[in-house]
Amino acid sequence: MSSFLMYLPVWKEAYILAWPVMLNHIFTTAMRTTDMILMGFFGPAAVTAVGLGDVWERIILRIGLGLGTGSISLISQESGTGTQAAKRNSDEILSQVLFASIIIGIPFIIIGWSIPEKLISILGATPEVVKLGAKYLLVIFSAAPFRIVSIISARALQGTGDTKTPMVVEVIGNVINIVLSVVLALGLGPFPNYGVLGVGIGTFIAKLISAIIYFIIFMGPRSEFDLQKPSKNWDFTIIRQLFKVSMPKIMQGLYQSLITFPFNSLVLTFGTEAAAAYHIARRIHQQLIAPLHRSYYTVTTILGGQKLGAGQPEESKKITRGMVYLSIFTIGGFAIVLFFSASFLIRIFTDDPATISYGIRFIKALSIGAPILTIYGVYAGMLNGAGNTKTAFFGNLFSQTVFKLGLSYLLSIIFDLGLLGILIALVVDFTVRALWVGRKYLIGDWVDEADKMIEERRESKS
Repeated sequence: MSSFLMYLPVWKEAYILAWPVMLNHIFTTAMRTTDMILMGFFGPAAVTAVGLGDVWERIILRIGLGLGTGSISLISQESGTGTQAAKRNSDEILSQVLFASIIIGIPFIIIGWSIPEKLISILGATPEVVKLGAKYLLVIFSAAPFRIVSIISARALQGTGDTKTPMVVEVIGNVINIVLSVVLALGLGPFPNYGVLGVGIGTFIAKLISAIIYFIIFMGPRSEFDLQKPSKNWDFTIIRQLFKVSMPKIMQGLYQSLITFPFNSLVLTFGTEAAAAYHIARRIHQQLIAPLHRSYYTVTTILGGQKLGAGQPEESKKITRGMVYLSIFTIGGFAIVLFFSASFLIRIFTDDPATISYGIRFIKALSIGAPILTIYGVYAGMLNGAGNTKTAFFGNLFSQTVFKLGLSYLLSIIFDLGLLGILIALVVDFTVRALWVGRKYLIGDWVDEADKMIEERRESKS
């Protein structure tokens, strides 16, 4: 017991940073959970339509998270350094990545208005699901620039140690999203009943408002940042490092989205009810477990990057160990509750017997894998804080290809285990990813990688 007491300062510091991040994610996932509950009123086809639309929308999310990871990694290191030059570097990092995010978001608008039906139908959906999903996807893709800007802005502020401001902005945006989705989907009061389209419109308006609020904050007198116009005088060392850190994360996210397409098609072979059950189970996991998982990941990145920037690698290792123990205690406890509450939770979303039966099994599998996935997140978070995102990328590339998709197909179709084969493969995938990044963490050369990046930025300014 005394050995765990040494981590109390780590847990205290983590709690101060984590609770706003956690609350942020709770409201974000509550928004998506509300969408799923609303679609439950319209039947499995509507649930599947929104679920498949979100499969494509996650491409936007992955790009935003990738650029956000580059921002939080470099800015947290500069924050740990604490010099005036570090402040200028942080301003430049944020300015560059926001400019890039707007440019990257424009093609999604064009695609969303051009071929939404093809994007949904390619996943093997029925004509009814294609029709509903295309309407939803058109509006969601139109919000791409605002979505990416909001993600990056939140990560940049978190990199400085400010997790409360992003929490406030995201809570406001998600409350607006939830209210508009309910009103427009169900046609409450004077508003027409838009169904699936109403959920998309609510998301669009909320993301637009969040992006505007962030720009107002950055241009205010108390802002941590001073936004700069695109300039030929930007430091290319920072640009190179930013994309060095961001690109593996973006590629990892895009590949995770890509692998989701055949995986969803595999689940769909067992029927629309099985697909709806999977999306509902994921939403329950996202609502109850993911806020803790993501906050631990983010906090480890922030604290790890700051300690490395301050030249304290042993402290960063202590933080990692403390966060792993915290994951086992807390996520493990929540996972047990989730496992035994599966039957109750699935019935909140649907009363379809087949969907309930499939959903219980998916929830139990995800609860078993939850602590393992969070430990993976802690190790990956520390590596991200050091500027190493390629390890997690290669781990995901290998594990999701071989186990999430390959093993799922082998067990469920070739060995005729049905959904049980998919459930086994999901847990194996989580385990392999955790082992992959854990191995890199134990090697310890990520400390030298961080020192090299910090020194490069210092030399570029001298």
